[in-house]
Amino acid sequence: MEGQKSVDDKTMLAAEYHSNSDIRLKKLPIPEIGRNEILVKMSACGICGTDVMEWYRKKKGPRVLGHEMSGIVVQTGANVSSIEVGDNVFVSHHVPCFECYYCNNEKFSACETLHKGNFDPGGFAEYIRVPSENVEFGTFKLPENMSFEEASMIEPMACALAGQNLIKPKNNETTLVIGSGISGLTHIQLLSNLGSNTIATDISEYRLKQASYFGSDHVFQADNLNETILRSINNGRLADNVIICAGNESAFQDAFKYVDKKGKILFFAIPSSDLPIPFENLWRNEISIFFSYGAGTNDISETLDLYTKQKFNFKDMITHALPLSRIAQGFKLVQDAKESIKVVVVPDES
Repeated sequence: MEGQKSVDDKTMLAAEYHSNSDIRLKKLPIPEIGRNEILVKMSACGICGTDVMEWYRKKKGPRVLGHEMSGIVVQTGANVSSIEVGDNVFVSHHVPCFECYYCNNEKFSACETLHKGNFDPGGFAEYIRVPSENVEFGTFKLPENMSFEEASMIEPMACALAGQNLIKPKNNETTLVIGSGISGLTHIQLLSNLGSNTIATDISEYRLKQASYFGSDHVFQADNLNETILRSINNGRLADNVIICAGNESAFQDAFKYVDKKGKILFFAIPSSDLPIPFENLWRNEISIFFSYGAGTNDISETLDLYTKQKFNFKDMITHALPLSRIAQGFKLVQDAKESIKVVVVPDES
């Protein structure tokens, strides 16, 4: 294999998703690359909260999931000059085309190419073929001080950054983050950098402790927060911004209950089914609603820049690193949402 460090076996281990309780370890052929592609040996791949959303993922299976992937380049195509064998990289699974109407107007997450592309297979495999467009637009060399496990946090933080770029919270505003799992904690770190007055809720004491650790000014059990408490924190007003990072119906209802007049609600997580919206209240109080699906490569670049400026603590967000052969245990940790934050899959020891 041209330009590649030797790979003795032509097959690799991969985890094929059928459901949260049915993840099958399989031997697959190591992908062959084209002249404009690269082959990456996976060093770490985070399990995203969306990976365990069965209502979203199961209908797309069976497939090898994993999109928060970092690794070492072991082969480059003949036409690739920007990346070299031995480079430590993070690879974005979705990249825009930079040519369509949406890209030309900086609406990158609306680009059709971004939604259709991916690497081959997913990141829960020993080797990944990176297509030419992902090589050109979505492959980033890791900062020297960033571990592969930390790199699994690049995409989640970039997604939070993309969401906050929509609502543009200010440092003199109060922002309520509903749900203090990994998504909520990425938002809390960003808000802490901004100097925003941040309130976090969750049903887990463990996660509320993490919310405090990562910069939330106030934390509350979800059932213990009420309008009186919120107004006492925010000079008699409700929250200027509400960021929903939990997919249950109560989170949805709380967002509309606790947002101030002229406030903003960001749906970073969504419920599994459609729910009624209080249109009259939104209209009367001129509430703005935003939805954030994912990050563009510009958000990833900004995230890496902020990391090098020591604005983020990725290391302490990673609570578990499990070998690929134990990925089912990792999925259970994420699904159970108990005492874990970021669960990362790493290669098995050879």
